[in-house]
Amino acid sequence: MIDVRKLDLSFGDRYLFKDLSFQLGDKEKICLAGPNGCGKTTLLKVMCGEQQTDGGQIIRSSSVKIGYLRQHLGEDYGATVYESALQAFGEALGKAKELDGLHAILGEREATEAELNRMDFLQDELIRSNYYTAESETRTVLAGLGFSPEEQDKPLSNMSGGWRMRVALAKVLLAQPSCLFLDEPTNHLDLESIVWLESYIRDYPGCMILISHDRAFVDRTCDRILEISNSNLVYYPVPYTRYEEEKALRMEQIIKAHKKQSDEIASLERFVERFKAKASKATQAQSKQKQIDKIERIVIPGGANTIRLKFPEAPPSGQWVFEAEDLGKAYGENRIFSGGKFGIQRGDHLVLVGPNGAGKTTLLKLLQGIEKPSEGKVTVGANVQVGYFAQYEEPTPAEAEMTLVSYLAASLPKIGDQQLRNVLGAMLFSDDDAFKKFGVLSGGERARVRMCRLLLQNCNVLILDEPTNHLDMDSKNLLMQAMHDFNGTVLFVSHDRYFVENIASRVILVKGGKVTDYPGDYHYYLDKLASDDRYASVEKAADKAAARAATKSNTGKPSGLTKLSDANAPKTAPAKPAASGNLAAVGNAAAAPVAPDWETKKDAEKQKRKSEKRWAEIESTITDLDQKVATLDAELCLPETYADQVLSTRLARDKQHAEAALAALYLELEKLEADGHGK
Repeated sequence: MIDVRKLDLSFGDRYLFKDLSFQLGDKEKICLAGPNGCGKTTLLKVMCGEQQTDGGQIIRSSSVKIGYLRQHLGEDYGATVYESALQAFGEALGKAKELDGLHAILGEREATEAELNRMDFLQDELIRSNYYTAESETRTVLAGLGFSPEEQDKPLSNMSGGWRMRVALAKVLLAQPSCLFLDEPTNHLDLESIVWLESYIRDYPGCMILISHDRAFVDRTCDRILEISNSNLVYYPVPYTRYEEEKALRMEQIIKAHKKQSDEIASLERFVERFKAKASKATQAQSKQKQIDKIERIVIPGGANTIRLKFPEAPPSGQWVFEAEDLGKAYGENRIFSGGKFGIQRGDHLVLVGPNGAGKTTLLKLLQGIEKPSEGKVTVGANVQVGYFAQYEEPTPAEAEMTLVSYLAASLPKIGDQQLRNVLGAMLFSDDDAFKKFGVLSGGERARVRMCRLLLQNCNVLILDEPTNHLDMDSKNLLMQAMHDFNGTVLFVSHDRYFVENIASRVILVKGGKVTDYPGDYHYYLDKLASDDRYASVEKAADKAAARAATKSNTGKPSGLTKLSDANAPKTAPAKPAASGNLAAVGNAAAAPVAPDWETKKDAEKQKRKSEKRWAEIESTITDLDQKVATLDAELCLPETYADQVLSTRLARDKQHAEAALAALYLELEKLEADGHGK
């Protein structure tokens, strides 16, 4: 589909790419790996034609249609969220407008043969482009990405940058390109939306290149890795979980081969040095020298610089760090949550989860006293010393002009400049970098400076709001190890599941105006969530599946929207990935509570009765819908239906919705059967 040949690109005396080549096949889903700054985003821009190179070429097949989600882009602020996303069907909308104009002519005069032919052509094009399901597809994709029906009709200008990026992602997906280029698509998504996007990508029929530092997301969506290393690409035909093992094995083989080659070269050089001056051996010595000159030297790849991260020993605190009693917060008439009741003990590693905007950051601020509760209270334990990493922390004009050393010194006056510089060096700000102005740094660099501030504070409670957003995978692993080794208390917000799975021993869900404490690790939380959601209404699932069935009906093939209904499908806990090294025991930091036998049996009987009742309801509904589809098929074949465009469109849409409902019902039956509740 896309053939990249011998790309060269340099900036000054530094090669970003050197003789870089690879091919992207029709259905391949590839993750571009490598540390920040290695050229991943630049490579996507080159492949889209947005970045010129010093040499090489990109060959695309004629059918390639690229959908590119950039990390940073502008949007049409004059439109609503829905109107902006609907522009993914811009070409079809133009044809529909033209068709409406031709229909208007029919009410005024008799159409010409050319106009009738044009109407037929436009009608075929609209059906082919899924125009008649554009509205439902757009609404469904926006819902999957976390927009409520009310939010979809709000002006885009009222949305934050993160939510505008979601609209941009919706437009890319709705355009149904043959090739997706996604640059950090999960950065602004909550966990529910990430799960939805995973489901979409798994059933997406085209090819994809993904840049993401979310390990779990990569594992679930990509089956091979392309790593940018030393200005070229190294291909790993394995998922990410095996990529790291394969990479270590290859490095071991390279080191062994390098040593063997070095020994051979040293032996040849000794021969040349010993005999080059002897007439009887001079010819052999010259031959050996030529042999040495022809050897292609094996180079051991240099590792990228990584941060060095270790939190200092935590001073002791009281047993109870925070206690919340009937805690609530509202801004005017906008109630964020209420009734929060929980306690956090010394040594807890607790994660706050929930959709964006539910109040996770607000809750962190209430616990610290940065904001005051509207109701209830927070009790802070003895000798609690908090270190806070905020998700967004824009510098003041004065701070923007400070050097990195002076910025840290302003909040840490008792620490000398040399210690400040040592910690900055550990976070990759070495030598003259320590005297850069804070205001010129990127978001990721500012995050690293703020992490320096945490390392220098004498705290026993770490409160971290999205600490991994600007870190590559190696840096995330180092932060994960540091948090695991920290002997104090940790509260954090993160949408990176691998990170959460390996750190969290408790979960608090902030959602729908409520704060719910799950006294177990992340997998316990997922199990409880799945049991609560298992029997959601099929009508809602049918609405989510409308676009899938409609597209399948029109083209005979499932489209990229074939998993839209999964946003409402029963949620199940993913298999827990094995951790490496000292992290092997992190995920087991707290065992999930076990319900008493009598309660388990009672719940099981209740679920069984509910499942049997639901099974009978589904079978009855399927029978009715099958009959409805058959009737609609028959009506669509009638000559009078063909002659009435309005009638045929309405009947086709009714059939599409009926088939969507059938698809959702069969999906639910399969789920019931898989869970052991089938007949």
